[in-house]
Amino acid sequence: TDDYSNTSTCTFTVTVVDTTVPTISCASPPASVEATSSAGAVVSWNSSQTTAADVADASVDVTYSATSGSTFAIGATTVTATATDDASKTATCSFTVTVTDNTDPTITCAHVDGTNTAVASVEATSSSGATVSYNAASASDTGDASVDISYSAASGSTFAIGTTVVTVTAEDNNDNTSTCTFNVVVTDNTDPAIVCPSAPASVEATSSSGAAVSYSAASATDTGDSSVDITYSAASGSTFSIGTTVVTATAEDDSGNTKSCTFSVV
Repeated sequence: TDDYSNTSTCTFTVTVVDTTVPTISCASPPASVEATSSAGAVVSWNSSQTTAADVADASVDVTYSATSGSTFAIGATTVTATATDDASKTATCSFTVTVTDNTDPTITCAHVDGTNTAVASVEATSSSGATVSYNAASASDTGDASVDISYSAASGSTFAIGTTVVTVTAEDNNDNTSTCTFNVVVTDNTDPAIVCPSAPASVEATSSSGAAVSYSAASATDTGDSSVDITYSAASGSTFSIGTTVVTATAEDDSGNTKSCTFSVV
């Protein structure tokens, strides 16, 4: 403006920019949560504990990579909180949500009603025992949709004569285990088979006591034993009195089953 009030103008621009990122502080991570299903567990945290501030904004938007109250998988999940100001400047912080699976699976062995056996008793088919098949056990787990089941003796294998305790183990993906047991009973109720020798020829007495007489051995076989004990009511080579003596040969297997046959010494 001059002394005669004549004026001229010019302009320029002053620009104020926001180049400062906001500050953010995450909430404390929630305590570990036990899984409630194979999908994991619902986990919540106090979002108000996450604080954000910015030089140029009175309030700052905060978003999360996973929402409080949603379902988190078993294991550790990193949650990232992002603060964004009006100038689209961002800052992040993170915390960990941990879902554990410390619960053992449940397992149920297959039993014959009212017993601790998986199948009815099976008769031995050889001295090794018998092939026995049994029903599968069942298992479930909070943290796994399927559970591995193993057996100390496989169904369809050969079980020895007597009682075998089979242990069944259920193991989930986090190595938690449970066991149950049942008995497999293989019996030997079959008598051995025995064949007596032919009666020896008549022997002339050599004294008033009679005469020493020898005879061939009896033979015996058994389904449940590879060898069978044979006993005689009078031993071969002993002295037999004058007249007819009936000799009884008895075969006995390891399970106490017996079978006899007889022949005469004259």
